[in-house]
Amino acid sequence: MENLTKLEVLSKIENSGYKFAWINTFSDLKLIELRENNKFKDSYLENLIEAKIFNENKELSIIPYEDDEKFSVVEFDGTDKDYIEEKQVLYKNKSPLKGENDKLVIRNYLDYDNEGQAFVDYTKLCGIEGGKGNEKQQSK
Repeated sequence: MENLTKLEVLSKIENSGYKFAWINTFSDLKLIELRENNKFKDSYLENLIEAKIFNENKELSIIPYEDDEKFSVVEFDGTDKDYIEEKQVLYKNKSPLKGENDKLVIRNYLDYDNEGQAFVDYTKLCGIEGGKGNEKQQSK
């Protein structure tokens, strides 16, 4: 876990190849696709409860730190880890792809106890699959 300033958070997001952002503030909940003409804005960090910046294997979890000048940032990398994938249908007006039946792809990462029993150790967002109207679009 790192404690970063607003500028450091924005730089980390900009330079890490993330494709999507889930942003929960006191007044709004956004799910956006990050691309050249739609970048993560510093205003998203105002009134922030939590943000998840993600792509297929990696996730950046951001929450405000005590003094509101810094943010606690945790990076997760699921490369080469066992997981179970699930898909949840998004409301059309909530999907950045704007298709009918677009799906949020979620991965439940597994770990194993000392008896070899599997359990879900971490759950993360990893992509959006295009539904009706976006059949060829898959963004992980």
